[in-house]
Amino acid sequence: MKARRFVTPVVLFLAAGCASARAEGIAGKFTIMVQAGTQSEVSGTAIAAASGTMAGKPATIDEKRYRDLYGAALRVQGAVGYGVAPKLELFARGSYYEPKVNAIQVGTFDGHEMFACFEPGSGSTGTSCGPLKTKEWGAELGLRFYIVPQSRLKSYLAAVGGVRHNDELLVSFSAPDAGSAVLHVPFSQGGTVAVFGADLGVLFDITPSFFVGVDTGIRWQQGPNGFGALPGMAGWDEHSGRWTSPVLGTIGVRF
Repeated sequence: MKARRFVTPVVLFLAAGCASARAEGIAGKFTIMVQAGTQSEVSGTAIAAASGTMAGKPATIDEKRYRDLYGAALRVQGAVGYGVAPKLELFARGSYYEPKVNAIQVGTFDGHEMFACFEPGSGSTGTSCGPLKTKEWGAELGLRFYIVPQSRLKSYLAAVGGVRHNDELLVSFSAPDAGSAVLHVPFSQGGTVAVFGADLGVLFDITPSFFVGVDTGIRWQQGPNGFGALPGMAGWDEHSGRWTSPVLGTIGVRF
């Protein structure tokens, strides 16, 4: 009887504590995430269709989408979040991405096939024609909504917005069959552009403080400004904004 009188309050106390923890969700907790993966180019025009002259010869440029230019590459992200309510978490995230810009057949020059090779800006003098690695840095703020934060398997939706910084790019046009080339033409200005979108993900708690997961979503990214460097081919470098979809693995801690 005495043992029962002692055990019963303890059980009730522990049960109340567990219920409190379940009700608490993620409120008041910090989260640190590291993510790695890649992204797909969904839509957007990188090169607009145009016709006119280059170096005094008739030329055409075909429309090319971002997915025609950019190959899949490594995206790395890190985020810090804080639970402001049982199901809501504010977070800040930084990202690094190295997209590869491919050489492509882009149109015609004086009736012959014309190719485009991309180069880094800021005084580039190279003439090699192959994939070019560029760099992109980003920073985002967001609000993440956990559907069932008390569960070990946590799914979430998030709204995000921020900025990304891109490298300046040049392009060299060549028509080997015509024996002609137009080298080091300014293509897109480097600088900071706006980005916004949504995340969709799932996390699984390995322990109360350590988790793994997967993350995807959709992003709209403002297009860079062109230079208008080919007067005879007006509008060819009017870059539209682009939609992309990242796919990332996640590891993190919560405390």
